Amino acid sequence: MAMDLSEYGSPWIWHPEWVDAQSDAAGGFVHFRKRFHLQQVPTTPVEIHITADTRYKLYLNGQLAHWGPVKGDERRWFYDTIDVQPFLRQGDNHVAVHVLRYFHATQYATSFARMPIGGLYIRTITPELDVGLDTNPTWETAIDAGSKIRADDPFDIFMHIFEQVDRQSDVHLTWVPAKVIGVLDEDWGITLPWKLCPRLIPRQKQQAIRFSKVQNISSSVNEAAWEQLISPSADCAGISLHPGTSHHIELVVENHTTALLAFRLGGNGAGSNIRVTYGECYEDEPVIFPFNRRKGDRCDTTKQIIGPSDHYTVGGVKAARFGYDTWESSQEVYQPFHYRTFRCIALDINVVASDHLTVLGLDAIKTNYPLLHKAAFSTGDEWVSKLWEISIRTLENCMHDCYEDCPFYEQLQYPMDTRSSSLFTYLVSGDDRLARQAIIQLHDTFLPSVGLCSSRSTSSAMQRQIIPAFSLYWICMVVDHYEYYADADFARQFTGVCDSILQTFSGRVDAQLGLVRAFNTVLWEYTDWTRSWAPGGVPPAVKRTGVSTYTNCLYAYTLKRLAWLLGFLDRKGLADEYTWRADSITTTVQKHCFDGEFFTDGLATEPVPNSDYSQHSQVWAILSGAAGPDISSHIMNYCLTHGDPWSQAPYDVLPDGQTPPNNDSPSERSFTQTSISFSLYTIRAMAAAGDTVYHAHFHKFWDLWKAQVAQNVSTWAEDSVVVRSDCHAWGSVPIHEFVTEVAGVKPAAPGWSTVSFKPRLQLFPQLHARVPLTGLQGSHIVEVEWCSMEDNNKHKYRHVRISLSAEDGVSVKPVSVVVMLPGREVETITLSGTASFDVLETSLSDVD
Repeated sequence: MAMDLSEYGSPWIWHPEWVDAQSDAAGGFVHFRKRFHLQQVPTTPVEIHITADTRYKLYLNGQLAHWGPVKGDERRWFYDTIDVQPFLRQGDNHVAVHVLRYFHATQYATSFARMPIGGLYIRTITPELDVGLDTNPTWETAIDAGSKIRADDPFDIFMHIFEQVDRQSDVHLTWVPAKVIGVLDEDWGITLPWKLCPRLIPRQKQQAIRFSKVQNISSSVNEAAWEQLISPSADCAGISLHPGTSHHIELVVENHTTALLAFRLGGNGAGSNIRVTYGECYEDEPVIFPFNRRKGDRCDTTKQIIGPSDHYTVGGVKAARFGYDTWESSQEVYQPFHYRTFRCIALDINVVASDHLTVLGLDAIKTNYPLLHKAAFSTGDEWVSKLWEISIRTLENCMHDCYEDCPFYEQLQYPMDTRSSSLFTYLVSGDDRLARQAIIQLHDTFLPSVGLCSSRSTSSAMQRQIIPAFSLYWICMVVDHYEYYADADFARQFTGVCDSILQTFSGRVDAQLGLVRAFNTVLWEYTDWTRSWAPGGVPPAVKRTGVSTYTNCLYAYTLKRLAWLLGFLDRKGLADEYTWRADSITTTVQKHCFDGEFFTDGLATEPVPNSDYSQHSQVWAILSGAAGPDISSHIMNYCLTHGDPWSQAPYDVLPDGQTPPNNDSPSERSFTQTSISFSLYTIRAMAAAGDTVYHAHFHKFWDLWKAQVAQNVSTWAEDSVVVRSDCHAWGSVPIHEFVTEVAGVKPAAPGWSTVSFKPRLQLFPQLHARVPLTGLQGSHIVEVEWCSMEDNNKHKYRHVRISLSAEDGVSVKPVSVVVMLPGREVETITLSGTASFDVLETSLSDVD
């Protein structure tokens, strides 16, 4: 994790008159340009390092060469390495860089860290191939006075990426020589604010897409003309909008999308206004604007597109040409700087009275992290295929230059969310690069004075947030990575901070109770999004008793997970200490947070209010071991069948002022239900409670996902209560469960050196699954199949096959597989090809 300081020596540059503040904006834009002449184009790669604060787009001869950098912060600022040779040409060349700079000392743009000053940095790696791109005073720069990042959009309270652009102001554009930022005296170790580090992840995948339909048109131009505009046909001459007219059209893509956009206009219509509103779906007016939403059928076009917007004023002949696009010589192109998230877009166009406006085209380039879909899963059931497909799409749409909680609203990397997303990624593609970066970035947020990590990484220093439990999820991420990849050197980097975090929790153990005291007074004890715990997601019992059963159990669970890892890192003494601490916590949870039948959300002091019972506490009591095998089956069965549906009902279900149902009879006790965010752990507890529980509740568990499918979602919603975001990767739990529990393939030893194969043949009569193996195993694929068959004696059985193959023509490396099939003894086989088994259906009854 050492910093790469080799880049220092080339100067950073910036605009000499830039002021890092504006009362009505979150940030602004700076242009940079340079011309250079090449007698001939080098025949070998011309690599440069490039970065900027806060974001940049690099254009060479009218082509977008790259954009970045990956989100960093004051501890680690990333740079990109790019081969620019393919973009060069003989003779005159033009290089341009468009930089988005967020103002430093503001609470805007939570999703983007930035240093106290802006800057652009380019360095050619090989001096003998220097073509003149290095940053220095020979560059020209101009402040874009007509563009700003809006700070007034009520929907955009986290990212602040939406723009107000007036291209008529380009007449005031003034180009001046760039100013060098400081001079480093390397002999004394003095550095600039940016601690430069090389990019850790691959470039984003980009794919041109088309809008699938135009609808809800209010325009003097007919529907056929608008449809022609978005068709793949190349002979569309555009649409001419008459002076003084107004037009409203709505554009739809097939699925929830993250894309770079370009609106191409004719060189006329100066002063015309365009508003672009982005929506994840069609919906009714929010209950509480903008959070508590009313959505229903996402494709119901009788509803509205409600969301943030860009505002663009056409410049016409006055609009500057920056060299950002080859079309600029004949067209005016508006390209929102950051990618946009949407499923539907509303265009409102008001044409100036003095001129007509020509709309030539609307282009979209879908952009995501290059997630390879190596895994597959099918049972012949349409609902299963739908859940798998939507889960993959949701995960992919929440992966860009970091894992994101939701691309539409926040684009922040939280440990709880990211742990789930990382696990799903391992199973879908075997790719751990984004997860490794996330582990590093979250590690970097550790605050020694608090003893915890921040609850989100790469965020603005003005919006630092701490949720104590999230530091524990980060530790679990470190352990998960070792479980799947067995990279001991990578894991060892983090054990010091892991120990410090666990010591923080240990330091809060009450001497009399033996339990971790809540952080109520200073930090956010967020547990889950549930209507019963609104608005902060904190159980009332935690505030009242000062103890969180959930936090204590998660702490014990994390201690055990880390103890398991340390056993492989030759840290047995510390592993034993952690195990002892965990056992001490689970024992005291049983003593103080258990009423004899169920676990309470806080201390089980008499009388315990009916509202003090949740599925959350039962789930984590099971996962931590506080609920032993003798009671876990009962409490899991009961809390799942007695969940309070009101606690996860949308806010618009009950009229204002109506109170939720409440039955104080212990015999009719109901449990606050876990949300989508908690679903991974709920179904993990189902598995831990035994096969009988898992199989009994498996199909009903997916009712919430099936209900979303019935509402025409294309990605999973954030939750079912406020339904704020329509794309949140913690809902992609089907990936994990279908692979590890239904197909039954999971690591039995670190790095897949041994594979556990325990298929749940009871759940589906037929199945086909593919799972990538990584880590010590290399690049392999495990394939699982079974089907129902009948022999000559009418005996029905499942014919089960498991096979191992290598990718890319590499020879197969045999792997040890522990086979656990119903009605058969556990056996260990060495798999290098295909193994087959027959299991009688009479053996499929559950025996825990």
